Amino acid sequence: MRLCEICNAANGNSFEVGPCHICNDKAMQTDRMVDAAAGLLSAESIASFSLSTVMPKDWLTREEDVWDVKMKKSQSIKNFLNRMISTSLEKKTKLGYENDGDCRIIFDYEKGAVQLERNDLFVFGRYKKLVPGLSQSRWICSKCEGKGCDRCGGKGKNYESVEERIGEPFKRSLDAQGYVLHASGREDVDATNTAGRPFVLEIKNPKKRALDLDALALEIAGSCEVAVEDLGIVGRNFVEIVTESHFDKTYEAEVEFGRPVSEGDIELMKSLQGRTIAQQTPKRVAHRRANLVRHRKISGIEVANAMGSRITLRIKAEAGTYIKELISGDEGRTVPSIAELLGTRAECRKLAVTEIDDGFLDFFRRREPRP
Repeated sequence: MRLCEICNAANGNSFEVGPCHICNDKAMQTDRMVDAAAGLLSAESIASFSLSTVMPKDWLTREEDVWDVKMKKSQSIKNFLNRMISTSLEKKTKLGYENDGDCRIIFDYEKGAVQLERNDLFVFGRYKKLVPGLSQSRWICSKCEGKGCDRCGGKGKNYESVEERIGEPFKRSLDAQGYVLHASGREDVDATNTAGRPFVLEIKNPKKRALDLDALALEIAGSCEVAVEDLGIVGRNFVEIVTESHFDKTYEAEVEFGRPVSEGDIELMKSLQGRTIAQQTPKRVAHRRANLVRHRKISGIEVANAMGSRITLRIKAEAGTYIKELISGDEGRTVPSIAELLGTRAECRKLAVTEIDDGFLDFFRRREPRP
């Protein structure tokens, strides 16, 4: 049994060199492929790279034939090539090799070719939605699927979005292919958020990676619709941390009642503090949410302003509480509700998220290794 120089080295140089039983001499293309990969990497504005090797399955089968003959000092040809290639590329490019580098270089031994993929970039921050009328994510018109029609006024979408206000400046700055906003929950289109909602912006295929986060924050704030703060680069794992975390929130709600509110009514509303309510999926979101009954705790409620039949409430509630339905009762789907307690119509006219108890994320970011 004979092996090429590379496959033989992976097996402790225990065989005669000749036409290779494992790779049919295709591994001997490695030096040429490394040179091609170095050229691709050198053209990128990056600090690190990662590596993938793709090899025919029959290499692995024939490799086991070699191990049946002599297993001592043998190692996987894939692992051997990965170490050989990464070391060579570090020397040629002066870039660092990392498991999740700025770019991924792919060695395809079936085709004898190399390919470069730019790894996505992830930026953590907190956004403030300063005006109503913005959806959080891009909301494409279902009638025209983004092409523009009479229903959407030719825009191709139902609303402008927080995602676009944040993502477009990053896309332009990094010459990226696209972006996706991952956030911890969302507020209604007609609600505002002055608290700062945690998010991770995933930036797709960025040709550049150097970021001036302060300048980007200023550009985003220039819209006077969305502002961002606490920006910083994070690892891919932070997407799941943010989207799977749930935080208690404080809201300020302007409420209109069917009659003037008395001192007794105010005390009845305050009696909700510390109570757990049952909320069946609201009618307004039933078309996109499972029809369930959720139990949520109201940990705080106070009246900030009262004038006749209009009052301002500050409500602190468990994550996932539907505040509008806590107020209106949603035709009996939320029990108890403010409308039920007072025995009159109650409607939320204006809603803002004013606090989010998400300090856990800052603690976690301090403990995260720098990407």
